[in-house]
Order: sequence, then C-alpha cells, then structure tokens
Amino acid sequence: MRPLVLALVSALALTFTLSGCGSDKPEVTVFAAASLADVLQPLGERFEAEQGIDVRFSFGGSWMLSQQITRGAPADLFLAAGPAPMDALGDDGFLASASRSDLLSNILVIVGVEPRDAVVFTPADLLGGDVSRIALGDPSLAPAGSYAREALQGMGLWDDIQGKLVYGLNVRTALQYVTSGNADIAIVYATDAASDDGLRTLWAFPPESHSPIRYPVAMLSEADNPDEAAAFLAFLRSEVASVIFTEYGFKPIER
Repeated sequence: MRPLVLALVSALALTFTLSGCGSDKPEVTVFAAASLADVLQPLGERFEAEQGIDVRFSFGGSWMLSQQITRGAPADLFLAAGPAPMDALGDDGFLASASRSDLLSNILVIVGVEPRDAVVFTPADLLGGDVSRIALGDPSLAPAGSYAREALQGMGLWDDIQGKLVYGLNVRTALQYVTSGNADIAIVYATDAASDDGLRTLWAFPPESHSPIRYPVAMLSEADNPDEAAAFLAFLRSEVASVIFTEYGFKPIER
C-alpha cells in the first residue's frame, strides 16, 4: 500500500453509528462497506426493534475495514463490497467457520451532474476534453475502484485516463467529489447514484466487463458477541431484509 494511503488509514478513527449507547441491552458491532450505509441503517433499526439487540455500525472502505480487523478492531460481523478483503481475513483465520456467504450484488455506473446526453455517453467519452477529473474509489482500498479499473483496462482506456483520476478512500468519497464539483464524473455503484437526485447515470457497465460484483458477509472468529452476530446475520439473509435491500437497488443473492 502507498505510504500516504497507509498514513491516512492509520490516522482514521473508527467512526461508529451508535444505537442505544449506554444501554444494558445486548449489542452487535458490524463493519460494513461504505456503499451499504443507507440500507443498513433502517435494517439495523428494524432488527433492534424486533430483537432488542443494539446494532453498532462502522462504515468505510472494505480494505480499510479489513485491515482494522487484522489489527484488533472489535468487530462481530463484516460486510465487504468485494471478495478480496474478505479473502484476506479468511486466509489469516479471522472468519468464523462456515459463516461466509455472498449476500448482495450491484451494478457499476458512470455518473455526473452536468447536463450530458446519457443516450450517447460511453466510456470512450472519458477521454474527451470536457472531462478533466474522474473520481473513483482507490482500487487499493475500495472494491468499486478495483472493478472500475478492471473494466476500463478491458476497454483499453485505463492508461489514457491516469492524469484525470481522483481517488477517494471509498466509493462514497468518490460520490462526494462529483456532487461537490471537485470531479466531473464519478464511477460508483448504481445504489450510490440513486442516493442523490442531482446525479445522472450516464453509463452502466455491462456485467461481463468486470468480475462479478459480490458483497460477502461473515462472522468474525474472535467476535465478542457471537450469538448476536449470528442473529443479525440470519436477519440479513431473511426475506424481510431482501425486500428492503431490493428497495434500495441491491440484488439479493439466493443461497
């Protein structure tokens, strides 16, 4: 990992979205990819209401979260936006036996705020003079960036846009770059694009242009709250949760 990125990651404190802080209720700590923030909040609230278990979330880039877990961060459950960060934990023995599965899928898209013509826009237009900055999650930290790199390499465009790339720590940071005007275009997930009415989806990458987008989920072998983690994992795999995931644009993967 580049020294600057490592310094940034090390400097980041875990940012938790807390529910019921200070209560005596049982709890579960969930580390999850930034692209899941919008949908997991209501799911966590529903689970808390039904099960009486507080859910504590920490959102960020999947690789950053994976590295924090290896350094001892207290997580019970991990949801990544791609297989590689989860693979790394599995290889080092951090995952509970037989708890891993692919939970969701998504679509990779190009978005912008300018009144571009989405009918004719293609990835080749990224080379044009009217696109000077292209935001995406850092491929070394965010699977969305890795998928984007893979797709653009396959299209023969990656090398030619290097001078235009603006990396974010995660896919939501890349989204903020384009909504704030610090980038002309962003490559994000379709679910991220749907979270902002001011964005236009200009292009959807064909699924065959990159590796399948998968969100794996697993319990941690050293979880402090294994029973609560198992209960929340079962809830995430339930039909009720599948309906909510679908409402937010994700595609649940049947086991």
